[in-house]
Amino acid sequence: MRNILNTTINIIASGLMIFFAVPKLLAKPQSVAGFEQFEKAIYLNADFFRIFTGVSELALAILLLAFTFTKNNTFGKLGYSFLLITMVTALGLEFFARPEPKMLLVLIAIFLALASVYRLKTIINTQTS
Repeated sequence: MRNILNTTINIIASGLMIFFAVPKLLAKPQSVAGFEQFEKAIYLNADFFRIFTGVSELALAILLLAFTFTKNNTFGKLGYSFLLITMVTALGLEFFARPEPKMLLVLIAIFLALASVYRLKTIINTQTS
């Protein structure tokens, strides 16, 4: 049962990262507008930051999928550490760089951060037992 839960979390996290990476990389208008808001707050070129974020999210999804299929704990620890850092950063941007936080994005980031902590704990526990 736990294995099914862990695999489900891996696939959901990967899917969400792909879901959020694609509009950034394709320069969809809503994504471009969001990063223009960030540019005003953090003084970083919106296009560069959008592409960097999209590539990072896509790489993160690939890392989590590699972990799902290979069961390589190094991939898992790297992927979920990267995901946790990404979600904490996303929460910071939502609350401090956006005029008004988008609550759906906040909830997704909290879910993914909690899932990261859970998966990191389970990965570490399987190595020590």
